[in-house]
Amino acid sequence: PEHYVQVLYKHQLELCMRLDLKGRVLLAVEGINGSLCAPSNLVLQEYISSMESFDLLSERANAIIDGANVHFDEERQLIYSDVDWKKSTSSVSEPFPDLKISIVKEIVSTGGILSAKEIPTFGGKHLTPREFHNVLTAEEDVVLIDVRNSFEHEIGHFVHPTTHEVAINPNMVAFSNFDSIFCAKQAEALKDKTVLMYCTGGIRCEKASAMLRKRGVDNVCQLQGGIHRYLEEFREKEDSLFMGKNFVFDQRVSMSDSSKTANAVVGKCVECTLPFDEISGSRICTVCRDLVLVCPTCHATLREYHCRRHSNLKHCYFTFLEVFDEHELTTQKKQLEEIWKSMLLPPGVYKNFRRTLKRQITKIDKRLQELKLGEAKVDRKAPRRSRTCTKTSDKCNGDCWGFWKQADTSDLGERNKPCESKNESSLDSIS
Repeated sequence: PEHYVQVLYKHQLELCMRLDLKGRVLLAVEGINGSLCAPSNLVLQEYISSMESFDLLSERANAIIDGANVHFDEERQLIYSDVDWKKSTSSVSEPFPDLKISIVKEIVSTGGILSAKEIPTFGGKHLTPREFHNVLTAEEDVVLIDVRNSFEHEIGHFVHPTTHEVAINPNMVAFSNFDSIFCAKQAEALKDKTVLMYCTGGIRCEKASAMLRKRGVDNVCQLQGGIHRYLEEFREKEDSLFMGKNFVFDQRVSMSDSSKTANAVVGKCVECTLPFDEISGSRICTVCRDLVLVCPTCHATLREYHCRRHSNLKHCYFTFLEVFDEHELTTQKKQLEEIWKSMLLPPGVYKNFRRTLKRQITKIDKRLQELKLGEAKVDRKAPRRSRTCTKTSDKCNGDCWGFWKQADTSDLGERNKPCESKNESSLDSIS
């Protein structure tokens, strides 16, 4: 029930503030997920112990929410006793700049198409890291799926040891697209296959496996504990099947726990395709604002960046138009209109993307009108600006994107008032 979440929120906020923890925590009717950092392992252990001993029945039996007494079912007691706690160390002094606790509709957003209650029925078979490794080593005819976002996949992924095939990347910007982008199109071809899927810490696989099995794919297995647990199991082992780095949603950015993965650069610059795997908040797609791999050489020559999905727009879609003259803007508009027209059929498909293109065409029209009336001038030397906050690069070098955001100096209690917010991706471990 929703009244549980309000009580859990209050407990979580009080505990984190008392221990001076920083990080991100998501609370929903379906559960809790998050990543927190502490100044010492002792403090971290105190948090875990406090969580595991939290008794909802005894401590909040007569809680008052919105001025009304709320009584709880006696079946609910030590609700955090079976949490899969994951620990890791950090060379970054503050992986998170502040604390943010959010109440969300779903821990992993599916857009409401899948209920957590369906997971026990449709969820995939859990494989320990060793079992996952053994199946992947012994069987050639398996389908390996990475259910993380594209930028996570690009810097690190599993590779089949015999076929040397890289795990399938569903090309997601947000997990809520997984069912429509991948499952709807691939389920029929996967019905007689053995499917192995994985994510960072196992959370996204809980829903991804259920989505696929609901569409008739029976043999779906998932890596229990995700890449995090696998790298713990195979730390410093040469037979590790994970290549590259494991992306994490904090200012560490990525982790590699074995000598083999640490030395493997699997990422490639989106422009020159040379090996490169350093992610930065200053390098994001100007169309969708997804993180993009751009090497220093290409970074110096480009004003704006385009991810692989939007590479066809790299000559006609730009956020900042002040450097272009009327002829260049007119050419961009014409190219965008041609792309827009090519996506009119079938109806309902590409609707959001067509809307994005239409807004850009309108933006160019406005700029052309301003140039024509003398209300604006072309500035070929305009400074590079951040796609996220629009500040010049000398004032913001990507520190406004996601977990790179600087600490909020406003009152912590006021900022963490319980409220619902949308979440497109979730953190996979308690760090």
